[in-house]
Amino acid sequence: MKNSILSLVFILCVVVFESCQQKDQRAGTNVVDTSRIDGRQKLENEIQTAIFIETVASREMLKVTLGKLAVEKAENSGVKSFGYLVVRDHKKMNDALKVLAIANGLKLPISLSKNDLKQVQEMSNMKTIYFEKLYMKMMIEDYNKDIELFGGAKNSPDTAVSNFARKFLPVLEIHRENAVKVRSGLTL
Repeated sequence: MKNSILSLVFILCVVVFESCQQKDQRAGTNVVDTSRIDGRQKLENEIQTAIFIETVASREMLKVTLGKLAVEKAENSGVKSFGYLVVRDHKKMNDALKVLAIANGLKLPISLSKNDLKQVQEMSNMKTIYFEKLYMKMMIEDYNKDIELFGGAKNSPDTAVSNFARKFLPVLEIHRENAVKVRSGLTL
């Protein structure tokens, strides 16, 4: 829901700036006011940064919550260790994300979405063996999405976002590799 609202705001901003772009038709030439183009590009970059930060914050909150649940609930030592690793490393990422958000004048979400809360509740009520399998499957899928997101963000025109993505992309790749190994060790 939040992403669709942000997308709508982004599209609206692009349309407004596009319509405000001044062209001067003199003797068959187009003169474009580049200050408006620069302003539009700056706004687009700010919106992309805000969407990236909000998306990462929501995903990280869920990942840490599920990691804590894995530490508490899992019986398989690999799943339990993986949950601990996720909590430890993603807390570091969240601390860096808070600094990035403050630098961009953004507030991070303070609680899980209703859908995420429902998912956590359902997983906490599962039998341990099913929880472990689902958790590891979800982590692999989530890390694939995160790696794609951070791979794009490392080329962001916002240097702070680019540096953040470059710093944590290797961590995400290592976690994905670990998740694949742990999942392969679970009995299906």
